[in-house]
Amino acid sequence: MPYIGRFAPSPTGPLHIGSLATAVASYLHAKKANGEWLLRIEDIDHSREQPGSADSIRATLDAFELGWDRDVFYQSSEIESYRSVAEKLIPLGLAFRCSCTRSQLQITAKLGKLGIRYPGHCRMRKYHDKPTAIRVLAEPDEIIFTDGLQGRQKKYLSQLTGDYTIIRRDTLPSYNLSTVLDDSSQGVTHVVRGVDLLELTGVHIHLQRTLGIQTPEYLHLPIIVDANGQKLSKQTGAAPVINKHAANLSVTLLAYLGLQIPNELIGSSPSELWAWAIQHWNPKTIANKKTIKTKYS
Repeated sequence: MPYIGRFAPSPTGPLHIGSLATAVASYLHAKKANGEWLLRIEDIDHSREQPGSADSIRATLDAFELGWDRDVFYQSSEIESYRSVAEKLIPLGLAFRCSCTRSQLQITAKLGKLGIRYPGHCRMRKYHDKPTAIRVLAEPDEIIFTDGLQGRQKKYLSQLTGDYTIIRRDTLPSYNLSTVLDDSSQGVTHVVRGVDLLELTGVHIHLQRTLGIQTPEYLHLPIIVDANGQKLSKQTGAAPVINKHAANLSVTLLAYLGLQIPNELIGSSPSELWAWAIQHWNPKTIANKKTIKTKYS
């Protein structure tokens, strides 16, 4: 099967060095396999979206000469199809409507690695007088898979999240549902992303099996952290990438990913650096790391 990879940022702000490192790694992994690399903008939740961010993301990828191989895909164009898929699971007994609010669950439910573990309150409930979410029954809950960098994994959904949400109470599709369906519809065969999403992969594989769709190969990278060990994110004020510094920052990004550029390539364009890096890419060089520190925070 031909390799198809993707980079799927949310337009909640400009790219920072951590998100760009993920983009570079997923690009190198795809091109090493002579595959396609896709750009998907996960723009479902407009309340979190920062105006102009999608344009900013594309501009940064352009500045770093990371070219995607198809038209950009915007999740917001598929919202109704996500809802349709979710609704079809209910009469099959694979999902149910839930009117529990977050405040209620914070009182009655225990915490798991992914937040509140749903205790099953609405599993058998037929009538609701409040807005409802749609949750998938997390049974069977043992998920075993092998990650391309983190090795063999065994996840129990009952410990992570319990019955998980695929349509929120505000009717928006969850990240779990939209990313799984998009990976399937786009034919994605390999997902390269940060290790902070490793636990969530158990949920995604369970949902793929529930929907009867193909599970891609997963590879979870170390995350970029600041001097205090805090993951870089838009919420913590991570500095945006400066596009005019693309050539120098490309060298830094490759160093984070275990690739030391030879002296004769210093000062080369990003595309020349990527051409060299594709030939030498081996994620195993960073297999023993969970985090990578950066000064660009």
